[in-house]
Amino acid sequence: MHDQVPATSVDYIEEMAAAQATPVDLLAIVLAALRRWKLITVITLCALIATYGLLKFLPSLYESTVEILVYDPQQQIDTAIQKPVSPFVDAIGNEAMSTEINILKSKSVALRVARELHLDKDPEFEPQQPISWKDRFGIPGGSNRGGIEGRTAAEKPEALDQAADALLDHIQVSQNSYIIRLSVSSQSPVKAQRLAQTIAADYLASQREARQQALERVAMWLKGRVDNLQSRVLETESSIEKLQADSSISEDDFNNTREEVAGLYAQLMKAREDVEEKRARLDQARHVVETNGDTQSIPELTASSALEQLRREQSELSSRATDLQNRLGANHIAVVTIRQQLAAVNNQISAEANHILGDLKNAYDIAVRQQQALEANLQTLTSHVNSETYTKLQQLQRVADADRKLYESYLSQYNDVSERATVQDASSRIISPATLPRSTTSARRKLLLFPLGGMAGLGGGFMLACLLEYLRPVIKTGAEIEQFIGRPVMGVVPLVGRRKDRGAQYNRLLGEVVNEPFSHLTEAVHAIRISLELSSVNPKVILITSALPAEGKSTVAMLLAASSARSGRKTILLDCDLRQQSTSAALQNKRQPGLSDFLLGTAKLADVITKDPITNIYVIPAGSMVPNAPDWLKSQRMRDLIAALRSEFDYIVMDTSPLLPVVDALVLTTVADKVLVVVEWSRTPRDSIAEAFKVLRPEAHRVAGIVLNKADGSRIPGYVYSSYNYRSVGKHLATHET
Repeated sequence: MHDQVPATSVDYIEEMAAAQATPVDLLAIVLAALRRWKLITVITLCALIATYGLLKFLPSLYESTVEILVYDPQQQIDTAIQKPVSPFVDAIGNEAMSTEINILKSKSVALRVARELHLDKDPEFEPQQPISWKDRFGIPGGSNRGGIEGRTAAEKPEALDQAADALLDHIQVSQNSYIIRLSVSSQSPVKAQRLAQTIAADYLASQREARQQALERVAMWLKGRVDNLQSRVLETESSIEKLQADSSISEDDFNNTREEVAGLYAQLMKAREDVEEKRARLDQARHVVETNGDTQSIPELTASSALEQLRREQSELSSRATDLQNRLGANHIAVVTIRQQLAAVNNQISAEANHILGDLKNAYDIAVRQQQALEANLQTLTSHVNSETYTKLQQLQRVADADRKLYESYLSQYNDVSERATVQDASSRIISPATLPRSTTSARRKLLLFPLGGMAGLGGGFMLACLLEYLRPVIKTGAEIEQFIGRPVMGVVPLVGRRKDRGAQYNRLLGEVVNEPFSHLTEAVHAIRISLELSSVNPKVILITSALPAEGKSTVAMLLAASSARSGRKTILLDCDLRQQSTSAALQNKRQPGLSDFLLGTAKLADVITKDPITNIYVIPAGSMVPNAPDWLKSQRMRDLIAALRSEFDYIVMDTSPLLPVVDALVLTTVADKVLVVVEWSRTPRDSIAEAFKVLRPEAHRVAGIVLNKADGSRIPGYVYSSYNYRSVGKHLATHET
């Protein structure tokens, strides 16, 4: 039986999906895009030229600035006078300042300025008249000679409206605390200054007019209220005089009675409060005395020096009695004597407390009698006053007093507003007049737009380079293919100069691997072999294939076999490509009996094995052409051959057909330990690589990785180790060995 690696079921579709779902390596894309630096440079230069041309064709604009103080908090006048529109607002906040800015940028102010400066006839603000097709082609009769001169009176307001809209596009307004900064741009410096000055002046004038109109409306309303209240007060006073005359009650008697009633009522309220206070103090004192509580809360008890002295004696006797009782006993004569003294003191305290309570009771009774007397006097007086006539007079007097207060209030407001209407606005004013611009704003635009244009071109070129690199159909780096396929790159074989004679080309390559152990090519092939050994435990049978023809799989197979033989292993190379037979042709064994003859049974194994004198590798050429090559390659005789070679040789390299054109390589993967897929650098399309790995789906677990062949070392960062002189080291070692 032959030594064979068992096949396992692998879900290759999911594996490929997982590989394609690998996150994009942004660093690799950036490095790849930088390889297109020429494209990025051209796009950046084009963007700079386009920006420069745009700036040259844009008209030069001049900007004039004026500053307006809307509210001066340091002004020692009524804040309502300072407020332009709302005279009764005490202070100006952010919302009020935003309102002022919107008024300054309003259409009404723009129309006023356009009308005053005749902007409807200014070419900069004049609306463009449509050009007829006759004027465009110079046909007589098509010129719109009417123009501005031919406008009717109905068209002029529309022209002013359009000029005002154009003016608003030239205005910029900003705020700094209570200061509004107005900037106006124009193609003429003098015109820019005149526009800024006129807009500020018209804004202040419109605000003064609005303020004046608001004050006039308020004054008119207040005047009506004052007149109405004045007539009502006069009418009520007339009714009072008539009622007094009819009832023979003089005004002095009525007023004296009212004052007397009011005085008695005030005294009664005070007396009631005094009664309540003294009753509360009496109740509190009684509670303290009965419960022997804290006397400090009662001022009358605290103010008694006799009671305070008795309290101290009581405390001392109580303490002495307790001490003697503890030492001498309860029945001792000294203890009995002290208890008698303590009882006498307690009686004195009770007598003194009752005396104080009696004083409080007398004060309370006096307050109650005063309250009762005042109530009796008030009742006697009100029984006389509470007649129908007095009641009606009181009602009329209250109405007259209320109307008189309102009249005085509205009259004061009316006088205040009338005075404000004559006072000029003391706050809103121009603090910085319109400046005459000396330079255009184009210089500032260039300083801003020119770097922005360069940055936009640089960014656009970089993004385009990244996009082109990302959408590139071929693969140029190992990171790309690892990310795309999900398989490791086992090595990179550099590109070697081609010759017309393919046999001489192969001999030179094989000779370099044997004779120049420190060359780039030799190091690359050694790296592939070492990577294979590290990827699996003792891999013997290595199958070399590719997706498409002419990718260099035969060259890689021969170089790998030569590297193995150079390391001292007994190595055999099988040309399993029974169709092209590239390896047999390169080693000049194409006409000798080979693998196909052995599989057909027309030759023995010893007859088909030859040895290459240059590399010391054993070779089994392809042999003669046979039909149905896949059937012979998957035959039992082929399996027996590999099993026999495993026991005889240390390393077996199989050069097979490409995967996409034929299935020869696929049928041989079952007898291989590891499979290497050769991909030609910057030539093999991504789709072809993906299709090739789909073909290997049944034996995907045998795929060791990918070999990137014919790579340009100068275009792969980090590949060429230029600081290491391989040839000089090789000569030195050869001399040392000699």
